[in-house]
Amino acid sequence: MADSKADSKFILYVRKFLKNPLLARSQVSVDLIHPEMANVSKEQIKRKLCAQMKAKEEAVSIYGLKTAFGGGRSTGYALIYDSLDAKKQYE
Repeated sequence: MADSKADSKFILYVRKFLKNPLLARSQVSVDLIHPEMANVSKEQIKRKLCAQMKAKEEAVSIYGLKTAFGGGRSTGYALIYDSLDAKKQYE
């Protein structure tokens, strides 16, 4: 129950979207706005991104999260694979 409240405390924007059919994935640059939180966990980001992009949580990889000085904003990258097999093959 506490996780669903934490999910609503931040906003996730997909800034750049690139489909990479050779590696069977979508490459996404994300912006996060979280004024009431210091940081956002990768699990929370993954959950919200999967709901937004209609993907499975186990086929998503998040990396490169950086919080802006002063907090409240973060940026990062995500790889959304077409299937779990594709993720295992390329990562």
